[in-house]
Parts: sequence; C-alpha cells; structure tokens
Amino acid sequence: MQNKNAPAPILDAPIPGQGMTAPLGDRPWQTPPQFTTPEKALSFYISKITSDRQASQMMDILEMGVPVDTLVDTMQLGGVMEGMHSVDVGIIIAPALSEAISGMADKAGISYTKESSDIEEDAPTDSEIALTLNEMKKTVDEPMEEKVEESVEEDTEDMPSGLMARRT
Repeated sequence: MQNKNAPAPILDAPIPGQGMTAPLGDRPWQTPPQFTTPEKALSFYISKITSDRQASQMMDILEMGVPVDTLVDTMQLGGVMEGMHSVDVGIIIAPALSEAISGMADKAGISYTKESSDIEEDAPTDSEIALTLNEMKKTVDEPMEEKVEESVEEDTEDMPSGLMARRT
C-alpha cells in the first residue's frame, strides 16, 4: 500500500544525457536537403569548384598528395552535414565529381593520386620524414649535448622508470 502523503514521482524529467544532444530537426542533416536530385547537387558542386579561388585551393590540396577520392568524399560528406543533399545523392555524384576534379588537375598539369589505394604503403609519411630530419639536424648541430646525454643515460640505467616509479 502506497503512502498518500508521499510525493508523486516526477515522470517528465529529462532523460539522462538529453542536455548533451540537440532537439530532433535542429541539425542541418536532419532537415530536408536543399538539393534533392543528383543533377542539382552536381551542378552546385561544379559551379563551386570551378571558381578561381576554390580551384586554386583544390589544386594545392592535390599537389600536397591528397588523393582525389579522399577530396571528393570530404566534399560530399560536408554537403550532407550542411544539409545540402542526402547521403545517397552524395554517393551518386561522387564518381562525376572525381572525374571533374581529375580533368581540372590534368588541364592544370598537376600530378595527382586518383585513389587512396594508389598510395605506396612502404613510403614514409610526412611526419616520419620530419622527425628523421629533426634528429639528423640535432646530431649535426649539437654533438656536445649528445655526449652529455649519453653520460646521463649511463647514470640512470639502474633507476626504475615508468608512470608509477618513485622519484628520489
């Protein structure tokens, strides 16, 4: 038997985590897309990428080694997130966008990578190259500091190391 003087349970309280989410329909991708057909979406992208400023930036990105398919995927995913078109329209227009960007790069005389699978697996990444060059620079510029570091390393070999090691 329930106590008549006890307060009634609150059933209209927020769901845990509700404060960290947006209301349904509040995000651009949750609303009807601006371009509902692949033709309209493709004409939007073609007019966008053929402007002088955008074309120049896109060619710079391709020269840096970003594959065409990665660039196209990024563009169409951004379009979905902005509510420009739906995911399926983005997938449909991706090959045509890829061909348009490849043609622009060919016309500009820029060498590019068509697909991300064309990138050599054994080739060092830019960060690995930068780290190696930095290490080489240190050995050339600072030979005295290296000798000091070697003597310090010899003294600390017997000391415990790690996150939980005690420091003396």
